[in-house]
Amino acid sequence: MAPVQQKQDDAVDDREEERLEESLEQLRELHLKLRALRTTIPRMAGLISTARSSPDAFVSTFKQSVASARKEVSEFETAVTSAESKKLFDDADASREAKPKGIRPWRATDDPNWTTLRKKKP
Repeated sequence: MAPVQQKQDDAVDDREEERLEESLEQLRELHLKLRALRTTIPRMAGLISTARSSPDAFVSTFKQSVASARKEVSEFETAVTSAESKKLFDDADASREAKPKGIRPWRATDDPNWTTLRKKKP
């Protein structure tokens, strides 16, 4: 293989690797948002068990909690249905169809720092 062709292949590989890393980071963000939604109802239910000075204060606090939960769900829905996410999921489906064998399930133990968002490169 000619040196020029090798450099072009390396550049393509580097771009592909960078694209895959960005996709993984986007999946990580979606996963963390989804995990945060697990605590939405328990947080709202926790308000019921705490004593309030008046029913009006309780209703006001509960309304704020519901509004906050609605915002979190809306943000997650927007993130999941975005064009970027759709492309990411479509690419994953195409890859899975092309190479159905050898796909290893992800485990949290594979990456102990998976809950830490990585800083994006400038």
